[in-house]
Amino acid sequence: MKKVFYLSILSLMLCFSCADDRQKNNTLNLYLSEIIPGVDPITIRDRHSHEIARQIYDGLYEYNYVKSSFQLYPVLAEAMPEVSKDGLTYTIKLKKGVRFSDDPCFKNNNGKGRELVADDVVYSLKRSIVTPETQSMFFSMALVEIIKGADEFKKNSAGKKDLGINEEIEGLKALDKYTVQFNLKKTASFFPVILIRPNAFIVPREAVEYYGTEFKYHPVGSGAFMVQNWEKDTEKNLKISLVKNPNYKHGKFPSFDGSPDEDTTLLRYAGKEIPFMDKIVYHVLLDDAPRWMNFNKGLIDIVILDKDSYFDAFPTSGNLSKSLENKGIHVHKTPRLETTYFSFNMEDKVIGKNKYLRQAIALAYDGKKHNALFYNNQAVVANWLIPPGIFGFDPNYKNPYRQHDIEKAKKLMAKAGYPEGKGLAPLNMLLTDSIASKQIGEFFAKSLSEIGVKINFTPMNLAKLDDEVSNKRNYQILSFQWKADIPIPEDFLRLLYSKAVYPGPNDSRFKNAEYDNLFEKVSVMKEGPDKLKLLARMRAIAEEECPLMTLVNPHVIRLSQPYIENYRPHIIIDNMYKYVKINSELREEVHKKYYR
Repeated sequence: MKKVFYLSILSLMLCFSCADDRQKNNTLNLYLSEIIPGVDPITIRDRHSHEIARQIYDGLYEYNYVKSSFQLYPVLAEAMPEVSKDGLTYTIKLKKGVRFSDDPCFKNNNGKGRELVADDVVYSLKRSIVTPETQSMFFSMALVEIIKGADEFKKNSAGKKDLGINEEIEGLKALDKYTVQFNLKKTASFFPVILIRPNAFIVPREAVEYYGTEFKYHPVGSGAFMVQNWEKDTEKNLKISLVKNPNYKHGKFPSFDGSPDEDTTLLRYAGKEIPFMDKIVYHVLLDDAPRWMNFNKGLIDIVILDKDSYFDAFPTSGNLSKSLENKGIHVHKTPRLETTYFSFNMEDKVIGKNKYLRQAIALAYDGKKHNALFYNNQAVVANWLIPPGIFGFDPNYKNPYRQHDIEKAKKLMAKAGYPEGKGLAPLNMLLTDSIASKQIGEFFAKSLSEIGVKINFTPMNLAKLDDEVSNKRNYQILSFQWKADIPIPEDFLRLLYSKAVYPGPNDSRFKNAEYDNLFEKVSVMKEGPDKLKLLARMRAIAEEECPLMTLVNPHVIRLSQPYIENYRPHIIIDNMYKYVKINSELREEVHKKYYR
């Protein structure tokens, strides 16, 4: 009863809080399903923080909004990099006249945002390399691996009060006010694509020093939007309000070149100034029910369908319901380059030292039922880390330990020393505190009871989960997911690379010398048969050791209100709202007709 009361109050609060914004027809109302731990680019790990940060900050590049391919598109850069013949030197010219948003941190400029220059790019990337608290370990390690002098720079920064941020890096320099040059010590398949990651967003040094530890809640960027209000009081309706950045003058809607993967329905916007909207309001809605309910009241403009709302939206044969169809609701179905998984704590004395126990658990959990229960069979059951659409994905591969087999699992339990689970203490599992995650935990616990394994699962918010995984590590199993930022296999294979332990992506802390050696080889190889052979061997090592069990590669189904125009979620970056337009007249008409 208490839960129902809570949801009702939360929904009512949202209705009241949206009322003013709804009258402002050029406001986009969205939601977050987690309370985010701030948006300092170097600490971003979760997709919600990434989404907020992408509205506020710019990077050098992003993916081209009008293309379905992974074509880089200049944002702060004036054009694509100039690359030397040996492929080791990248020179990037910056757009002139780009300014950070106005903020009190610019004391020497009377609070007016100053111009973004090459020194800001160098500072931001150096900060990602050396800051001890950074969660962008993958990004930091990738730069250290390939940029000349970055490893020495990182080592020399240890113990210094200023983290050595003023020291130079041989391979990262501002040649002049508007030119940045990268000198690499080896070629890498992920460069310069890695520069689209949120950890490569450019920040002003003044803001970092002015706000200190609170910088994560006071973002200052050069992006299309800036923070108007960040409501963090848990007793109130949590929300983050962003408004159009008046200093944003450098953005244009992408032009077209006639390539076959372009969305020509967007031609009418080519070359126009962006953003089209005045405001974005993010409402923190931790549960699925109020998101769906408020979308159906017109108080939320875009919703991702969960397992329950899917059947409301598509009641028969995958067809949109008549009520939604009559309103003109838009449907957006896209694969998500993501793998969900349960990882095992390889440092734990029980589960980390017993591969037969890990194999038994993996066999006992039914991936097909998981897909049916939590994804309405709209996902792909994952047998390995690499998802469809990424080089190295093999649709014919079947992981022998991910084929549901209770009898085989029981035999492995006996081999592990725990016949029918006897002598095995309950295993502690960590997951996020959403309703969906709790339901997954309950189903996992029920499934493992068939082989005598007891599971105690502990839901927690992202900040607590990060702390538990990185510091305390008092658990055996972790429920997590990895979404690609760059479309290469290494982005996923790094999940098991020993030099990328948490807060890098290797949350299991798996260590295997052969796997590491193979990873370092494939990271400099071009796509082809030779690389596929090495990827297959890496897969075989992980298959046998079973440091994690993959679950699904999700497909995402989003619905948007009929007045939301040119919303085109990219397969990787699905939140570039600066390109979205609201048809104010149609919005008023739809609200009068359906949402009174």
